[in-house]
Amino acid sequence: MATADWTRWASATFTGARHALTLTASPGPMLDHWLVGLSEVEFALRGYLVADIHVTRMRREGELVTVTIEALTVEER
Repeated sequence: MATADWTRWASATFTGARHALTLTASPGPMLDHWLVGLSEVEFALRGYLVADIHVTRMRREGELVTVTIEALTVEER
């Protein structure tokens, strides 16, 4: 993981956080498969649900791929 950041988030009915993660990896079919299926993964986070997760940026440079992923987590009630 290259960078990670989060900010508190709230709507009229939910509270949680917005997360931004930047990852660096080697390019290849396994990475592509993982990224394509990322939004369908069931994450196990105690007390939270991943309401949304998606790739917002992908940059390929030589032997590395840099991917930015944004996620929204909400507190379980």
